[in-house]
Amino acid sequence: MINLNTDARLNIILPNTNKALAEAIKNATPEQLSQLKEGKDIKSLLTSVFQDKITAAKSDTVLLDILKNSTAFKNMGNLTDNLQSLLKELKTSPDLSSKTAALETFLKNAATIDGATLKNQIASSGVFMESKFAAALQKIPDLTQTLEQLRTLLTKSPQNDAKVLQQQIATLLESPILSTASQDLKSAISLTDTLKKVTENLHTLLSKSDPLYSKEVSALAQKLDQLSAVQEIKTALSQLYGTLLSSKAADTNTLLDSIEKLLKNLDNAPTEELKSFTQQLKSAINEGNSTKELTQVIAKLDEFTNPKALVTETFLKESMEHDLKSNLLALHDELTQSNDPNAPKLLEQTDKLLTQIDYHQITSYIGSSNSIYIPFAWDQLEEGSMAFKKTTDKKFYCEINLRLKEYGELNLMMALYEGNQLEIQAHTEKPELKTLIHDNIATLRSLLIDAGLTPRAIRVFEMKETLSPLKETYGTDANGSDLGFEVKV
Repeated sequence: MINLNTDARLNIILPNTNKALAEAIKNATPEQLSQLKEGKDIKSLLTSVFQDKITAAKSDTVLLDILKNSTAFKNMGNLTDNLQSLLKELKTSPDLSSKTAALETFLKNAATIDGATLKNQIASSGVFMESKFAAALQKIPDLTQTLEQLRTLLTKSPQNDAKVLQQQIATLLESPILSTASQDLKSAISLTDTLKKVTENLHTLLSKSDPLYSKEVSALAQKLDQLSAVQEIKTALSQLYGTLLSSKAADTNTLLDSIEKLLKNLDNAPTEELKSFTQQLKSAINEGNSTKELTQVIAKLDEFTNPKALVTETFLKESMEHDLKSNLLALHDELTQSNDPNAPKLLEQTDKLLTQIDYHQITSYIGSSNSIYIPFAWDQLEEGSMAFKKTTDKKFYCEINLRLKEYGELNLMMALYEGNQLEIQAHTEKPELKTLIHDNIATLRSLLIDAGLTPRAIRVFEMKETLSPLKETYGTDANGSDLGFEVKV
């Protein structure tokens, strides 16, 4: 039985459960500890950091500085190499060699990576293990919220079918099946069957949308804004009148009355009256047209159609089976009780890997980002990191810092905005790499365009030449980020 704790994420920032944080605190100076918060024990301090996360307290910065500058983590080596060493040692122990199959799935060669593999590797990295617990506990509350949203949207529809569907959803929200589905597969199956029927009824409702909210009426409303000839206006209003005759929306009768008055006085060129009516029509369309929102809700409901995913225990069992931290914790427990002569050495290696994952978890949390190692092999790479940031104005920044065996350091900063507009700035340690990038910029542009991106600017500098403006933007926008994650290679 999996023990679920609604405060599971708090364990990430407590030194008795986070190996990385315990190590960092142990090596912190008295001055650093006093800067965090005077008169507080470590547990109280970290709890306050957890509670004050939204306000980005000063203690966040101090803790992050302690973590990133601690020599303990700098001497731990590469996680990929450590995992490979553990696997090699496990294979020499007959009683433990069966554990290698699951762990080997977390090692991939960079040459074989595609989008799906990358997504899967990140999700199963172990950094998100506690988040999976939180997601499992949140599934039914999220479904309930979606159903409440749907019920509210349906109150805006004048169709009788919408009222019937609204009542169906109200009954479901009051049913005990919503609470039992997370514990019992039979209830979960019954719930998903009901959700599928609701979705089918929604599709039917959308296909019978009221004429007021049709594409034809929207097009006529736009057309009235552009017409100036009396005969053309008369034709458009007549078409609109005929379409609205079959509408049952609450605003329809008022709109029909307005059209009749306009048609009677059209020869007097009532410009202001026509503008007023057009605005009235557009307002009626916007207030009652929930087609787009209903389509979005249907997409949300589709996320809850797998009954096994609704049952908390089943969902977590499948998730933890493919999670690196979960596998390492299971191995740790087995090694603790093992009589194998290699167990102490294997336990030490397992602890090192768990500490590295804990390090990424705590730096993610304290730094308001997602710090993620990626266990991909790349022969030319000595070390590297990638950091992503999304700002409040919907711009995306990506910083990539690499140390290459042949070419030394390469720092890249990219900015993505307006959906597909991309700027790239590269800083190289060696002039040879700068020349190599320059020689291949045309190829890079073509590849970016093929991927649906528009390269607005690609600039290459040597590190001694200039500081990247994009680098400055990324570094100074700590308070403007609402989403970010850092990927350590």
